[in-house]
Amino acid sequence: MQQSQTAEVLSLLNSTSATPRTSMTWEHDHMTALLLRSGESAVAALPLSRRTIAVAPGRQLQVGWISSNQFTARMGVRRQTRGTAAAWPELLPELDAMLVVLRDQPSLTARWYAQTGFAPVAAIRCLYLDMTEPPAGPAGRYAMRVASVEDIAAWGPQMRAVHEEVFGNYGGPLVRNEDFWHAALPHHFYREHYQFQVIGLWSGASGGAGSGAGLAASKEGDHLMGYAVVGWSGWHSKRPRMDILELATRQWDTGVAQELIRTTCQLAWSKNVQEVRAVISVHDPYRGYLMRTGFEDRWGYALQMKWLHPQRYLDRVPPVEGLGDLAVQLDSPGQVSLRLGGGGAAPRLVHVQADLGSLTRLLCQRLEIAAAVHDGTLLVREGSEADVSRLALALPWTPWVFHMLDYI
Repeated sequence: MQQSQTAEVLSLLNSTSATPRTSMTWEHDHMTALLLRSGESAVAALPLSRRTIAVAPGRQLQVGWISSNQFTARMGVRRQTRGTAAAWPELLPELDAMLVVLRDQPSLTARWYAQTGFAPVAAIRCLYLDMTEPPAGPAGRYAMRVASVEDIAAWGPQMRAVHEEVFGNYGGPLVRNEDFWHAALPHHFYREHYQFQVIGLWSGASGGAGSGAGLAASKEGDHLMGYAVVGWSGWHSKRPRMDILELATRQWDTGVAQELIRTTCQLAWSKNVQEVRAVISVHDPYRGYLMRTGFEDRWGYALQMKWLHPQRYLDRVPPVEGLGDLAVQLDSPGQVSLRLGGGGAAPRLVHVQADLGSLTRLLCQRLEIAAAVHDGTLLVREGSEADVSRLALALPWTPWVFHMLDYI
């Protein structure tokens, strides 16, 4: 779409029951859209937020994160837009891939995404805690501070350090920098529905707890041990809820996580909210702990991906010493062949064949290659077990996480 079409797209999107978009959130989320037109008028839009996500340590993707897709809204539109998928790479030249979060159950919407080339790459679970009384516990080891959206800028450098310590070897989330939270929270798509707060546990010289202490966190000697970004909202359902939107602690410290979760529950109870929810991936390091402390896994989502320019991404993958003179040709029925490695003068070529879903997961390092070869998911021709091991070193399986803060 052209910049001049923004007003038309916003009008189209806001004519539905979905969360209204404003020109400010459209610009902040770096939005664009694919449009279905009938004559001079747009009849449906597929909005995308242009984002950078981590695939694995040192590897990043430019993606279009789909938000409020109208291409799946009506039967006639679904039929028309399925056939446009082949043109999306040309229409979205700046993006490597597209992402969407869907309920993990059969539906007409899910079928449309499958028919247009999307494949699941990560499972997301919704964990709930229903409280009948306020949680109690001993005083913690660290000073607790609660920061508002306006105060969070001073916390950014240490939040970035904690997040990297926990999730630096994971894929999936939006790439974080020191200014990420200060930029994301004030202009978040759901800002009108959530009351955002950030809970931090600090060790060091300043001490003290309580709301409004966030600006003191930059004093020398203070160290952020863990944080939780939470959002209080009643708009999702008739029953108000407190969502844990992001949780991270140094060294995956479950003791700090326990204090953060207890404080979140106490904060919820003080607002007359009795339900706390965490939406996290199945590989989240805190999932097991949350389950052991009373959270129930009730339902889930699937994070799905469609590649637009996979060869361009493979060309950006840093040279892998383990591949040596090996070049790998990746084939999938109905798809253009892809090539990885083979930078030498006379590379030795190995062919790997997979269906579209398996190829999608392979490229974003969500497939355990040795196991996939063993069970027939990947078919290797003209290659040895040593070649399979070398490919696994080039594209090692990587756990992905999901932060609800990233959802739009």
